Amino acid sequence: MRVSEWVAVVYFGYLFVIALIRPLWPRRRQAMGASLAAMVIVWVQSLWPVTSLTLAARDWLPALYLVFGYWLSGWYFVAPMKGIEARFMAVDWRVLGRDTGSALVESLPRAALELLELVYVTCFLFVPGGLVILALTGHRAAADRFWTLVLLGEFGSFAMLPWIQTRPPRVIEPPGAIDRRPLLMRRMNRLQVNSVSIGVNTFPSGHVAGALATAIAVSEVLPAFAPWLLAMVVAIAIAAVLGRYHYFVDAVAGTVWTLVAWALVRALWR
Repeated sequence: MRVSEWVAVVYFGYLFVIALIRPLWPRRRQAMGASLAAMVIVWVQSLWPVTSLTLAARDWLPALYLVFGYWLSGWYFVAPMKGIEARFMAVDWRVLGRDTGSALVESLPRAALELLELVYVTCFLFVPGGLVILALTGHRAAADRFWTLVLLGEFGSFAMLPWIQTRPPRVIEPPGAIDRRPLLMRRMNRLQVNSVSIGVNTFPSGHVAGALATAIAVSEVLPAFAPWLLAMVVAIAIAAVLGRYHYFVDAVAGTVWTLVAWALVRALWR
């Protein structure tokens, strides 16, 4: 098995164990079955005969594991921990002010806000886009290392959901300045988060963790891309916090965790 496939197996195994030891949890049986099925699928595909087609498939299958792992983590949300939400919000007040950045949002031109909202939603394309860049530049051999870092960053964020259960700040706060601006991308993002997301907050931020992991993994192979990719990561983090999709501490934790994951990957690939 590839290292990235082991990361997926460990993550789904972790979710299986959590469901096993929480007998009163309402979706216990479904989570156990889904986690076990995911582990079996990853193991079976690692046994495929080696052909150009199967190698290409294994380069891309982690993207599906990532999506499924994200959705599965949402099954572990039971009820918001309002004490933790209050602590996270208090940090936002200290960093952004009691208006949580509304004054800044009001001062920004509409084009800048539309761009931030666009950057936030394109995070879903940013991660697979990193592998596309590697493939198009002749670096498909780096796929396993790429996915190892990305899955560590993303799954490490999702893995905290059973223990830290919070709602996004946009759900708790009254509509802010950004909601009063006639932003097309804001309306589209609202539709997206209400229809295809798990609807709860992840601490650390999976958006920031995944974007930073992608930027680092690609930049290690193609250093010339680093300034552009890291600029995107910063924009995604700002959009996540100013758009109230995440708390400030989510973005910081996502950054710190991904740097820890990067150190682990570098030690593993020595």
